Amino acid sequence: CRESKWTPRDFKYKEGGKEEECKELERVGKEEKKVWGEALRLGRTAWSESVMAWVHVLALRVFVETVLRYGLPLNFVCGLVRTTPKLAKKARSSLDKSYSYLGGNAFGRDKKGRVTKDDSSMSADMQAAGHMGDGGEYSPYVCYEFEIW
Repeated sequence: CRESKWTPRDFKYKEGGKEEECKELERVGKEEKKVWGEALRLGRTAWSESVMAWVHVLALRVFVETVLRYGLPLNFVCGLVRTTPKLAKKARSSLDKSYSYLGGNAFGRDKKGRVTKDDSSMSADMQAAGHMGDGGEYSPYVCYEFEIW
């Protein structure tokens, strides 16, 4: 026993011990169900509040980024765009096209007036200035992507 690190103990037989153990097992099972229900309720409440706090932090990030990028006085519109993964790229290009005038020299236009993407030298300058955001891609508007399951 010592080689296997077991500790032998004396067994004391108790009359009615099995019934007592069954009652205790049943009591603990009922208590587990009660605690599980309460934990589930608290988890649901905490989840919704944490998502709400997360969205508030994103709204603050949008506000601060807008003030830092475009300055005062405040004149902006904040909105949410819900897309599918297939349509996300199309939605971004549509937003780029609609708000390219906010980008200054970051977006050029060709002879037909279509928005052209920035060249590598411009993107390197903007990366150094800290305007590329989280994804490393500049957009003329403030954009944060998030996913809700």
